[in-house]
Amino acid sequence: MASPLTFLLPLRYDRVQRVLLVQSGPIDLAIEVARRLRTLFPGCQLEGVVREGDHGAVAAGDFDTLTLVRWEERGRVVRELRRQRYDAVVALASGRGSQALRLLPYLLRTRTILLFNDHLDYFPLHVSRFTTLAHHVSGGGSVGALLRWAAGRILVLPFATLVLLASLARLYARAGWRRTRG
Repeated sequence: MASPLTFLLPLRYDRVQRVLLVQSGPIDLAIEVARRLRTLFPGCQLEGVVREGDHGAVAAGDFDTLTLVRWEERGRVVRELRRQRYDAVVALASGRGSQALRLLPYLLRTRTILLFNDHLDYFPLHVSRFTTLAHHVSGGGSVGALLRWAAGRILVLPFATLVLLASLARLYARAGWRRTRG
């Protein structure tokens, strides 16, 4: 996961050399953000993570390196990207488009996370902007929504997984008992 310092330290524009743009919104917005990043950080190495279905919309010069993501291979892609270190990871704070890659920027090793909206306005994600993080991750736009979202992932999801595993174990145990009886 991203270091706590990611959310505490200011963005140093002069030190940004390696940028990863994650398509957490529509592809047309991601391409516009890529163009904007070229002007914000001239000479930077710009890498992109794009959904496989949107590959055709990406032109040859939009990204220096392009990683295509299929839903089935998202775990492998996260492991590969976690081996890298980025100066900035860029996410799209848009209500439009696919949200499959929305959490990826928070799982990677980076110095800062930049959020871009639909109007190409951007800001570094900082501890003072947790309501924006809540809006980006949970869609609710408040810290309470972020906490509810986190509680659902931390408490409800493991509990539901345990219930499903217990049900599965019970089914296998009953099937084994029936085989030995009959």
